[in-house]
Amino acid sequence: MNDKILEKVYPAIVGALTTFIAQFVVRKLWQVATGNTPPDPHDPDVPTREAITWFVASSIGVGVAQMLMGRSANRKIRQWQGISRS
Repeated sequence: MNDKILEKVYPAIVGALTTFIAQFVVRKLWQVATGNTPPDPHDPDVPTREAITWFVASSIGVGVAQMLMGRSANRKIRQWQGISRS
């Protein structure tokens, strides 16, 4: 496979999978912590504090997962290309 294609496809596939898994994990953690399903932040009946808390928790969870995945993907691509860390 062409290295340039691999450099673009691998992070995209792994990134999409990571995002899906991270969202699932954050939802489950919310359910365990609160005993309720995550709120819909756009629902006006949901208290603002709860909507903001959910937004921050899910954003941090998915953001950290994506950052870790991106670092891992770049490390793997460098390994495939034989580029050593400088």
